[in-house]
Amino acid sequence: MRRKTRKIRVGNIYIGGDAPVSVQGMTKCSTADIKSLIPEAKRMVRAGAEIIRVSILDEEDISGLKAIKENISIPMVADIHYHKKLAILAMESGADKIRINPGNIKEKEIKEIVKVAKEKDIAIRIGVNSGSVKIKGALSDSMVDSALNTIKLFEDMDFYNIVISLKTPSVEETTTCYRKISQLVDYPLHLGVTEAGRGYLALSKSVLGIGVLLLEGIGDTIRVSLTEPSHKEIELGRSILQALGIRRFFPEIISCPTCGRVQVNLKGVLDRVEKGLKEMGRKYPGIKNLKIAVMGCSVNGPGEARQADIGIAGGKEKFVLFRKSIIIGSYPEKIIVEKLLTEVKKILTKGEKWKN
Repeated sequence: MRRKTRKIRVGNIYIGGDAPVSVQGMTKCSTADIKSLIPEAKRMVRAGAEIIRVSILDEEDISGLKAIKENISIPMVADIHYHKKLAILAMESGADKIRINPGNIKEKEIKEIVKVAKEKDIAIRIGVNSGSVKIKGALSDSMVDSALNTIKLFEDMDFYNIVISLKTPSVEETTTCYRKISQLVDYPLHLGVTEAGRGYLALSKSVLGIGVLLLEGIGDTIRVSLTEPSHKEIELGRSILQALGIRRFFPEIISCPTCGRVQVNLKGVLDRVEKGLKEMGRKYPGIKNLKIAVMGCSVNGPGEARQADIGIAGGKEKFVLFRKSIIIGSYPEKIIVEKLLTEVKKILTKGEKWKN
């Protein structure tokens, strides 16, 4: 069961409470480079971003923040380090939330930032990172203490519009931090494994670090951090949520890894199925709730196909088409995709439970 947290408004969406676990990302280019910034942000939105964060390095970046607010409808977060002035300028320029790092902003300046945020009803994420926290004893204890000290500072100013994150590059350290803080406060938590890198190890860190916590009911919004294009972070974040059964964004395809038993061109069939479903999804949003099996042989194929909403299982140059536990028919490989997509369309157009 998901941990109960406060519900915080960020622009036109909410984080925490009964709000869905949201997917957010951060742009990679200079925020002042508007010609690069806007196309990147739009691609993130197309990939499914629900919140976008931009870095504010200097006053030139404020112009980029204003531009992105004019071109993108989802909430914008300004990422601030070192300078209170930039935080205040960002809030005055339309930022829906700001992120500050208590490890590199003085307490006096944090108070001035909070004062403006309170006046404008803007949320602040207290983003504690292992690279900038003062370590005394265990890293996780130091990070939690940093967060708690900053929370107390905020609460003493009667400010509760708070989101918390405690990120490290280590799956073990990150999960330890979030488990500890989740027992101590009820503010919504922003999950992520920072500086994960790229490649299989980076993907594994993100999936495990974020996924383990979500399985434990911890987490209200997620950001995957990769040395990759920003839209790929969004795609992985959505996949994590769907794999855990937390949200649905696209139809789930169950397909076998193939082996020597397969006597059909399963990869070719799967490619055509994916393409057809993507095209169909533009007209039928409810397709995201379907589970579709594309199996290669008779060993596990029929069983898996029956457990899906609809599916196919290969034989010798032909496939059997199932809908739940009912066999609809057996068809040659060359027409099986057409038959499958036709049945999917019937499900979506007959007012059945999958229709959105």
